Amino acid sequence: MWYWIVMFVLAAGSIAMLAVSFVSIKKRNDRAVYAGSGRSSRAYDDEEDDYDTPRRRRGREEAYPQEREERPRGKKRRLWKIVLEDIDSWDKYTFTFYDTVGIGRGKDGSMYEKYLPVTGDGRVSKIHCVIIHRGDRLYLKDEGSRNGTYLNGERLDSPAVIQRDDIIGVGETRLEVQRILRESE
Repeated sequence: MWYWIVMFVLAAGSIAMLAVSFVSIKKRNDRAVYAGSGRSSRAYDDEEDDYDTPRRRRGREEAYPQEREERPRGKKRRLWKIVLEDIDSWDKYTFTFYDTVGIGRGKDGSMYEKYLPVTGDGRVSKIHCVIIHRGDRLYLKDEGSRNGTYLNGERLDSPAVIQRDDIIGVGETRLEVQRILRESE
């Protein structure tokens, strides 16, 4: 009789532990993916993902669009989310931001809204490059780095549009753009 009571308690405890573990892992993943946004996954519109632009050489545009970004009064700024993966180490970096994400070797990226420190690469400048939101696109801009910033193997001379599957080269580090999302209106 005691045997069956103990077995029942052990089985119930195991099921409860599995349920709690599953829920906590799910919450942790949701927090990691949407860190800093304070919004749920439904706040982002997957239909606007990756711009759906043709794969022409769009990176050689002269500069940012010259038209000034006009927002009607009372309209909120839209959040952007970008997921980058270091190709060599498989580290993933997720940023939720409004305007800028800086990339560099320096530890202080306070001049940018978000900052990715690339500390293990001596060829990366302290302030190497920046991802900037202008209009309805994200641009990659070199910040006067000594060794240059590369987009898909081509050195940047002016800001270039980035999209999914692009490879950003800073020093010896290569970052793949895995996802770009805009907040839906």
